[in-house]
Amino acid sequence: MTIAVVEIMNHAFDPVRKTAQPGTTVTWENVGTADHARRTVQFHGVAVDWAFRTQTLRPHDTVVYAFDEKGIYEYYSQRQGEDMCGVVFVGDVSLPDLLTCE
Repeated sequence: MTIAVVEIMNHAFDPVRKTAQPGTTVTWENVGTADHARRTVQFHGVAVDWAFRTQTLRPHDTVVYAFDEKGIYEYYSQRQGEDMCGVVFVGDVSLPDLLTCE
């Protein structure tokens, strides 16, 4: 099993764009000082319509998700709004536009 990490900062995910292969488990870790809750979204029509919503993640909390299927998985911080967003590219996929939260 492959594990990848996305850090939740106070106002951004790091990295904003994460690349992984099918079968990868991604861990989101809140390394900031603010609470966050992650929600899925489809900013682009080619993104996967997936459902993974977290409870509030306090500083140092983590949450994991196993990506088994190829696709583009977009998400945002419910607390910070859609201005704080990220994407996981699983498999040989790409998004031609720069990631924007709209």
